[in-house]
Order: sequence, then structure tokens, then C-alpha cells
Amino acid sequence: MSDVNERRQRQRIMVESAHVPAPAFMLECDNALIAVRDVSLEGFSMHVSTAPDSQTEFRFSLTRSGVDGVVTGRARAVNFVRGATAESGIAGCHVTAFDDDGRERLAQWLSAHVAAVAGVPLTDQEAREIVDGPSLV
Repeated sequence: MSDVNERRQRQRIMVESAHVPAPAFMLECDNALIAVRDVSLEGFSMHVSTAPDSQTEFRFSLTRSGVDGVVTGRARAVNFVRGATAESGIAGCHVTAFDDDGRERLAQWLSAHVAAVAGVPLTDQEAREIVDGPSLV
């Protein structure tokens, strides 16, 4: 879809899974709430029925359930995988810019999420190192 390498440099954090009973993160784009599959400090993937325009940046607002605040910025779709049903497609998006302190707020949210869902106890520092660290995938 784009000349931007869709492979993220930072670890993708799954925020939608059987271990998370309710959506942990929600995305608002074009006045619609969209479920988020995974998030990293460089991007996110979202459930969409059709491929977004990869030539145009879009505004996004990301929230985390149970936490005040919002992370806003601009992103661009870099890939799209069609799903088995119309509702199950997934678009991978690259964050082109965060507003204000959005990147740091997102890092804090992701660190707390990693620590909360980890199969082994993690310190705050270990969770942050996972979020800041290189992609293992």
C-alpha cells in the first residue's frame, strides 16, 4: 500500500485478546469508534471492512479503558488484510505524528497494559523496556 515499511521497529502489544475481557484500547477515526488489535509506539492495527486510503493521513484519537486522557495524532494506512467476513479486515497504520505528549502517554499506557496481562510478574521498568524495545516478531 505504501513505500513505508509496515514492519514496525518497536514491539507490537496485543490489546485485543482472550486475556482482555473488554476492549482495552479504542480508536476514534472519522467519528466512528473502532476496535484496536495491537498498538506500538509507531503504529496500530484496527478492524475495518475496507482498505483505507493509503495516500492520505488521517486524524486519530486513542483511549484506554479505565484511564483518563487521550492520545491524538495523525496516521497513515500501510497495509490491509481482508478478513473472512466484511467486518473482519485489519488495516495496519503507521503513526506519522503525535500531538503534544501523546507518545509518552501511549508508552505509559502500553507499559501498564503489558504489566497487567503478562504471564509472569514484571516490574514497571521491565514492562517499559518491552514497550520501548525492538520488535521480536
